[in-house]
Amino acid sequence: MGLYTSRHPFARFELVTRPFMAFVRFYCRLQVEGVDHLPSNGPFILAANHSSHADTAVIFAALPRAMRKCVVAAAAREYFFDGGMRQSVSRMLFNVIPVARKAPFGEDPLRHVVRALREGYGVLLFPEGTRSQNGQLGPFRSGIGRLAAEFPEAPIIPVWLDGTARVLPKKATVPIPRPVRVRVRFGAPVAHAPADPANTASWRAVANDVREALIQLSGARR
Repeated sequence: MGLYTSRHPFARFELVTRPFMAFVRFYCRLQVEGVDHLPSNGPFILAANHSSHADTAVIFAALPRAMRKCVVAAAAREYFFDGGMRQSVSRMLFNVIPVARKAPFGEDPLRHVVRALREGYGVLLFPEGTRSQNGQLGPFRSGIGRLAAEFPEAPIIPVWLDGTARVLPKKATVPIPRPVRVRVRFGAPVAHAPADPANTASWRAVANDVREALIQLSGARR
């Protein structure tokens, strides 16, 4: 492993990562549940609801320190991979890998995700594909079902975030994080329908099962 882990000295020696994660935990008064559901090694998929640009930072802050270098975050290529500071910081802190929202014909938008899973990484995905407009869980894209078909041994761990939309609202006039309490809940691996690499309908069934698991997790007793 190491293909997607940032090699920047600040990342390798956690000169920025550790203080940043500690700040997130403190600033958001982070409450974390269900860490025991996280696999000890990869490959695995973290499937989370998405309502804020703060989501990735909060999830990484909730992960055990030793696991952070073994997890990559799938991020929109069109937004995060601009060749500038946003890309550099995201790579350093979250090992981001690109996913094309509108891939050209013939290009696999999930090719980096597939490669990361083959390398044994855990991959953080937001199956809605975009941030929620109203805080409600949107429909899931079928890509997570395709990954389940290609990597049947990789558990899908649902992750429910509560509070990030208030920390950094999608339509905030000034993008300054607010000190709002945030909860992160990791659920048990999803028992989903069988997925067939050649059957796109089965991908959709898996996506629906993962979405239902997140709905159930959101209403779990605190």
